[in-house]
Amino acid sequence: MAATNVYGYLLTVKWGTKLIKGLETTGLKIDPRFEEILLKENAGVPVDDFVDYDTEMSCSGKTIERDTTESSTHEDFETLRAATAAGAEVAFVYGRTASGEKQVTGTGTLRGWSEEGGSEKKLGTFSFTIKAKKGTVTFGTQA
Repeated sequence: MAATNVYGYLLTVKWGTKLIKGLETTGLKIDPRFEEILLKENAGVPVDDFVDYDTEMSCSGKTIERDTTESSTHEDFETLRAATAAGAEVAFVYGRTASGEKQVTGTGTLRGWSEEGGSEKKLGTFSFTIKAKKGTVTFGTQA
């Protein structure tokens, strides 16, 4: 069977049910946690025992405002900025948004907001992370 390419633009982060206006890059980091244990049955040889994992999404994009027709379908850098400053907890979806595609879902907090602009640039940039709340992350498929 031939390999299927998953293009970068197909991988996106949704805030609840809304897309993020101006989003250019997304990233997913899963960091498994282990605890070293020593058991007599292993003759004192240390073994890593899986405990849990931390999940974090990174997002960046351009400072493009949503228009009035997009307020029910999109968030933009200004609503994300305000939510981050308030320590908002959000539902997220990471992956491809087509029916039957694999996704990572959960809840987390918006963290690490950064925004930049320059005098010669038409658009500024923003970036932030979503730190997932332990026990909320699931791996499934889009209905």
